[in-house]
Amino acid sequence: MSNNLERVLHSNIYIQPAHFILAIATNILNIRTLSCRVLLSSSCTYYFLTYAIISITYTCLLCPIQFARGFSINWISGRITCKTHAYILFVLPLQANIMLMLASFHRYWTSSRIHRLHSTSAVRIAKRNITLGSVFSIVYMSPMLFIYYWDDNSGKCLTNFHILISIYILSQVLIYYILSPSIMILFGILTIRNIRQRSSSAIFLVSLMQRRRTESQLTRMLIIQIVVHLILVLPFGIIYSINSIIPSTRTPNVIAVRLVFVALQQCDYFASFFLYTLSARVYRQQLMRILISTACLNAREWYHHC
Repeated sequence: MSNNLERVLHSNIYIQPAHFILAIATNILNIRTLSCRVLLSSSCTYYFLTYAIISITYTCLLCPIQFARGFSINWISGRITCKTHAYILFVLPLQANIMLMLASFHRYWTSSRIHRLHSTSAVRIAKRNITLGSVFSIVYMSPMLFIYYWDDNSGKCLTNFHILISIYILSQVLIYYILSPSIMILFGILTIRNIRQRSSSAIFLVSLMQRRRTESQLTRMLIIQIVVHLILVLPFGIIYSINSIIPSTRTPNVIAVRLVFVALQQCDYFASFFLYTLSARVYRQQLMRILISTACLNAREWYHHC
């Protein structure tokens, strides 16, 4: 083990608890705020909610494992844990990525002039898309259960090498790091164009102004989250792609850099709360309303106890 790899592993003792606390706290606040009636009227909110649930699940699985590695404790020490660990820690980021991709497409579709859906219809379609996207990611990532295996001699979780495995890993790279970002960026730009065309040419009814302001702010939340998501996940994607295509690059120093990028990618799972708060007034209003009502309730209970 190189000195750089040892330092990175040791830093997890301090980094992972911070990641864990931030991800759990911020995503619980996200779920509570996004579940209010004003935001639930938009189909885009359901993708954000699913993303928050996935973020909590991923954090609960990854942070303890990375934290234990800082003390040289390897919880991945058997055939079953080797396979399930690899599968779960790849399928959850793919699900989160698919949620953002579906949200960007759905947001464009509902903002176009051709498809102006009633909110209940849009919500129903969003729920269907979330289910189909989740099923796709579960099925698509199932080969990971066979690619990784536990080697008793080295005491490590290793990967099999075969031309079909290389093709499959290449498809992962193409879908996650090339196709998905391209779709997000494309439909983000098209959504902005649709909104500008509608705002400049349409005569809005007074009763619909509040809803359209909410939709506009949710769109801004989505676009900003996509940009930050790409910044945080692409560095790991690049080095993962290189390691997958050229196995000889898996040196201790490269693995150390890869683990640094894993920690950077983990920031994606709590950054959304701060992005929502800064980019959308409607989110801030609902969040403050929840915090104030909770504080008042706690004060009332304390008063009664006294």
